[in-house]
Amino acid sequence: MRFLRILFTDVRYQFKYGFYFLYLVMSLVYTGILLLVPAAVRREAAAVIIWSDPAALGFIFIGGILLLEKGEGLHSYIAIMPATTVEYVLAKMLSLSAISLLAGLIIATLGLKGQVDYMLLAVALPVGASIFTLLGLAVGVAARSVNHYLVIGIPIGFLLIGPSLAIMFGVSHPLLEVLPSTLLLRLLLGAVGLEMRYGAAVLASGLLLWLLPAFWLANRRFAGYLQKAGVV
Repeated sequence: MRFLRILFTDVRYQFKYGFYFLYLVMSLVYTGILLLVPAAVRREAAAVIIWSDPAALGFIFIGGILLLEKGEGLHSYIAIMPATTVEYVLAKMLSLSAISLLAGLIIATLGLKGQVDYMLLAVALPVGASIFTLLGLAVGVAARSVNHYLVIGIPIGFLLIGPSLAIMFGVSHPLLEVLPSTLLLRLLLGAVGLEMRYGAAVLASGLLLWLLPAFWLANRRFAGYLQKAGVV
């Protein structure tokens, strides 16, 4: 029950600051762009656009949310509620992955007129969004301001996400293939009806393997931040 209250508070906070509205607008803009893309490459474009949401945007947005919460002193309530760091991190992961899933479904349905493997999409997007939210949280706790987060977050995000785009040009390497962003992109290529190269079960299992270490890292970093700030 306590965790559900934390999750509901998290969702309400994101709604208050317009994250849902922003995602809706961005989803509609992405859909409009997708409809302008030539039909011959529309599915490739759809996979990349949907992939960029949990990967790039999810990684960045969590930093903004953390800074907003820091500015309002909301993290001090964790000790008062009381709430564990695990509950806080899990709530962030679930709430943001839900937004990412909804955005992906909107883009896929409107941009590709529903010709999508929704089951594969429903697996790939929440898991992928969760991983990048957790990694973004692990980086974001060190930020002192938005500019500081951009300075430290963009290079790290690029190293985690950017190289995966190489597979769209036929480039492959064992180290590239094990990146969570690559696993996610290959799953999304399959979800929009293109070749995945590897089986869905293999790709999904590889993506899931990243979830536990990402959660452990995010929880450890957030707990360390709270101790340093004197909250717990």
